[in-house]
Amino acid sequence: MTLDDWMLLGTWASPLVTAGGFLLVRNQLKSDREALETQTSWEIYNAGSAIMQMFVKHPECRPYLYDQLPVPADEPLRSRVLALIELVCDHMENIILHRTALDAETYQVWVLYMQGLYNRSPAMRAFLARDCEGYRYSDRLLTLLAEGTDAAVGSAEWIARHPPQACPPHRSGLRRMHVVNDESADRP
Repeated sequence: MTLDDWMLLGTWASPLVTAGGFLLVRNQLKSDREALETQTSWEIYNAGSAIMQMFVKHPECRPYLYDQLPVPADEPLRSRVLALIELVCDHMENIILHRTALDAETYQVWVLYMQGLYNRSPAMRAFLARDCEGYRYSDRLLTLLAEGTDAAVGSAEWIARHPPQACPPHRSGLRRMHVVNDESADRP
């Protein structure tokens, strides 16, 4: 081969090598994104598990978040309930702030949980009032919770309208159940 032949071959091969490089970079970025989503999801569930352990240690606090009870008047139960609500609200804020690092399905599950919990807990609603502690939480979180109130997420009527449906297999290979919710905000 002559020098001109090699130059011609290089001219044609260069774009192909570049395109191959771009495909490798794209695949690596996709893999990194999936790893980030998985890691973030695990961290969020780990934090949620730590909060749930507080309910195991203090089961008397659970009804104030799940069973429609207002903030108790008596100490030390009042302080304990408010501290747990603050932990839960901080956890919800963290999920909202890191929503772009979660896959859409995981984020939507947490949105439904947060909205349902907010709707069932007068104690949480009192805590998140602007004149109490609500002023320090993001408008995005407070708006998301209010949207759930408007849709009555978690109520018996809402649950009846949104029965669980089988999901296609998750990329982990496991089948999961989810609730179809056309009314809640989509992930930005």
